[in-house]
Amino acid sequence: MPKQDSKRARIGIVGAGWWSTQAHLPSLTTYDKVEAVALADLNPDKLKAAADKYGVERRYTDVGEMLDKEHLDGLVVATNHAAHFPVAKQVLERKIGLMLEKPMVLKANEARALQSLAEQNGTPLVIGYPWHFVPQHLQLRDLIAAGKLGDIQFVSNLFASMVLEFLRGRPQAYASIFNYPVTGPTAATYSEPSVAGGGQGYLQVTHSAALLLWLTGLKPVSVSAFMERFDLKVDLVDAINVRFDTGALGSLASTGAIATKQSGNQKLDYRIFGTEGYAALEVLQGTCTLYLNDGSVQHLEPTPLSKTYPQADTSRHLVDLLLGHTTTNISPADIGVRTVELLEAAYRSATEGRVVRIDEL
Repeated sequence: MPKQDSKRARIGIVGAGWWSTQAHLPSLTTYDKVEAVALADLNPDKLKAAADKYGVERRYTDVGEMLDKEHLDGLVVATNHAAHFPVAKQVLERKIGLMLEKPMVLKANEARALQSLAEQNGTPLVIGYPWHFVPQHLQLRDLIAAGKLGDIQFVSNLFASMVLEFLRGRPQAYASIFNYPVTGPTAATYSEPSVAGGGQGYLQVTHSAALLLWLTGLKPVSVSAFMERFDLKVDLVDAINVRFDTGALGSLASTGAIATKQSGNQKLDYRIFGTEGYAALEVLQGTCTLYLNDGSVQHLEPTPLSKTYPQADTSRHLVDLLLGHTTTNISPADIGVRTVELLEAAYRSATEGRVVRIDEL
C-alpha cells in the first residue's frame, strides 16, 4: 500500500546488468526520496561490480532472501525478459510496489495475472516506458482524449533503431557508443529467443506500441504481422497491422538495422489521423504538430533533445506513488498488458501466417 506518511521509501533493485546500471541505480541512489537501496543478481561478479560502483551495501544473489530481509516498500525489476514474470509475481504477492522493465512479460496471460495481483492488493505497478513521461507527449495525450483530432481512424508508426549488434549477440560492438557504466548486456540478452523472447519486437516495438496505445487509448482486437530474421535467431524487421476496438486501423513498422555511423538518424515517428485532423509526432527530434481540418496548425512545445528519453523517471515514479506525492500512474499495468497482447499476437501471426485475435491469447 502507498506510504503516504513516509518521507522516504525503501527501494530494492533486481538485476545488475546494463539497464539497471545505466538508468535505475543512478536514478535511485541520487534521489532524496529513497531511504535505502538493496541489489540482487544471480551473478556474484556483476552484483559486486554494480554495488561497488553505486555504493549499495546490501547485496543478494537470491531475490526471495532480499524480500524477506529488507522489508522493502518498492522494487525495480530489470532482469532479462524471460525472468520478468516469476520475479514480478513474487514481489506483487508480497504487496510490494513494483516498477517492471519493458517488455512487461512475454505472454498475455502472464501480463493479465500481474495486473490482477496488483489490483487485488492495491499495489502500484509501473511499467518501464520512459516516453510516457515526456511533457509534450502528456499534452498530446490530453488533446487526443479531449477530442482535438476527433475520432481516431488510422494510426501509423515507424521505429528505425540501432540494435543490430545486440540482436547478433555482439553487445561490445556498441561499447564506445553507449559507454556502459559497469557492464553491457550479455551475448544472450537480446539475441537468444529463450532469454529475450524475440528480437526487434520485444526489444523495440514494445516501446513504440506502448506509446501509441498510451497516447490514443486504443485497444488492439486483432493483429496481422510479417517478421523477418534474415541471418539472426530473432526478428530484425517487423511489419504489423492492427484493428482496434473502435474500428480504427493501425500499422507499426520497425527495423533494428540502423548502422552505427548513422546512429544520429534513428527514427521514431507517429501519424495519428482523426475525423477532425491529424498529429505528426517525431519523438527523437522532439517535435509534434497538429494539422486540423479547419486549416489551423498547432505546434506543441518542442522537447529538448537532452530530455527526449527521461530514463530516470520510471523508477522515481514508483517512489512518488509509494510516498503519495502523486496518485496517477503515468505508465500503468493496463498499457503493459495491451502491449504484450499486441506483441504476442504479432509473433503468433508471423509464425502461423494468419490474423490472430487478442481474445485467443
